[in-house]
Order: sequence, then structure tokens, then C-alpha cells
Amino acid sequence: MLHYPARVSDEPEPKRLPAQGWSLGADGFPKALWVFMAVLLWGIGLGLLMSGYVGYGGMLVVLGVAAAVNVLP
Repeated sequence: MLHYPARVSDEPEPKRLPAQGWSLGADGFPKALWVFMAVLLWGIGLGLLMSGYVGYGGMLVVLGVAAAVNVLP
């Protein structure tokens, strides 16, 4: 049998800081890696677009733009 509390508390849960957080993120990788990934994704994406694969090509170009954003200061 499930037991439900009589009422829900109006008080928000206390905010806790993460114990360690993420060890890697966009800042954890060197900018050279992001430039490499952006150029690679753009190149493959443009090649696919010229071959007629519009969906896959467009998606890779968009991912290349997303990788290039990590190079900005």
C-alpha cells in the first residue's frame, strides 16, 4: 500500500552545490579539437549536400556550426 503525504510542502528544496560537477565540458577540450571537429563536420556535410543527401548534409553543417561556437572567446 502506498502512503502519500497529507500535504505538499510549499517550501522549495534547499539548493545544493554539486559535489564535483562535470570533469569535462566545452572548456575541457582544447580549441584545436573544436576547430578540427567543425572543419571535419562542415567538409563532410558540404560533400553530402553536393551529393544530394540534404538531410544528413544539413545536419552535419549545423553540428559543425555548433562545434565552431566553442571556439569563440
